[in-house]
Amino acid sequence: MPPSFMRGLASKIGEEAFDQLVEALSQPPTTSIRIQPTKYHEHHEPSAKVPWCPLGIYLNERPIFTLDPSFHAGCYYVQEASSMFLWHVLESLQLKDKSTVRILDLSAAPGGKSTLLLSWLNGDGMLCANEVIKNRAYTLRYNISKEGYDNVIVTNNDPADFKHLENFFDIILVDAPCSGEGMFRKDPNAIHEWSEDNVDLCSSRQKRIVSDIIPLLKPEGHLIYSTCTFNDHENIDNVHWMANRYNLDSCKVVIEKEWDIVEERKDNVFGYQFYPHKIRGEGFFIAVLQNNKPETINSHHQRKGNKSMMKAEKKVTALAADWISPTSGQYMIDKGQNIHFIPSHMVEFAEMIDSGLRIIYCGLTIGTLNKTIIIPDHALAFYSFLTPSINKADLNKEQALKFLKKRFKRSGYPP
Repeated sequence: MPPSFMRGLASKIGEEAFDQLVEALSQPPTTSIRIQPTKYHEHHEPSAKVPWCPLGIYLNERPIFTLDPSFHAGCYYVQEASSMFLWHVLESLQLKDKSTVRILDLSAAPGGKSTLLLSWLNGDGMLCANEVIKNRAYTLRYNISKEGYDNVIVTNNDPADFKHLENFFDIILVDAPCSGEGMFRKDPNAIHEWSEDNVDLCSSRQKRIVSDIIPLLKPEGHLIYSTCTFNDHENIDNVHWMANRYNLDSCKVVIEKEWDIVEERKDNVFGYQFYPHKIRGEGFFIAVLQNNKPETINSHHQRKGNKSMMKAEKKVTALAADWISPTSGQYMIDKGQNIHFIPSHMVEFAEMIDSGLRIIYCGLTIGTLNKTIIIPDHALAFYSFLTPSINKADLNKEQALKFLKKRFKRSGYPP
């Protein structure tokens, strides 16, 4: 590891703890998954549960997940255990009603925290999962679709593009691009890319990102800031800067002593650091800030210009209703003739997001309209509310893997 990194971290946590950390980093990383509770049926032997997330379990060994049909079906997400602490943070906010909560996950790819947010919402509220890099945004789209929820929109935008949505979100998650010190064990490339200059660059970028999105936060809303690094420059120092620059209150999160999470503090600002020699997981940092500015009249507005979606005609709605059986909502069709179902409580939210932002997934994508039929979208197979009349085929594991490799044919079903 870079000598300057080693000196800095040893100075921060002490020589003895640093030696323990180096020893931990020489060991294989732990494997953990977070289940999708509406789909998962126990078929992995857990070694323990992740203590701060009720859906998280550690595995005894790392299987080949791509050879597990349940993985492809979205029954669970392979997620690093430390980052699942987001669940405990969300619970600590003690929100009385999730049904109207609006969440922005600003740097969401590949989707670990977004899919956790969807499980936590459990069909209530609304999530906008954004990713600025186009190819990563489509990876995010796929992982989101596997969850089977319809209260989500995936966008591909720069943080500055959201500026028209002032005072719009109740929770904003900034999982900031960082120097990746906490991932040295899992990603050796992070070691080669590390430098003091890169740490400074990351810290400056993190401040710019936060500056762009702070106006989007509602009065009394919460900003959740996280990184996968150890240094104070990107972590507690940045959180301290945010609190003072934007007059935010730092929120103290109650943690159990046996979790061995380190609470860091600078003046009246708190952060929570995960070290691999203390916990079963990788390096991670998270902090929560609350907007204490007084209530104001909503100042967000729809931008003028072409919308990417419009309300579908009744004949299209009738075709779509053959596939899904939701309680209530609205069918929309985009310029590519893709049909989307948006639950009724999320229609206004979707219209605001569709104002000036690039949407690549919205609600549930049912399929593509082709004259008088709908060609189903892959996301439809993951949805939890399909009509009972849809034909289904039960496959064993061998058949399922052949299907995933596009080698399976069965009499009576299309090839």
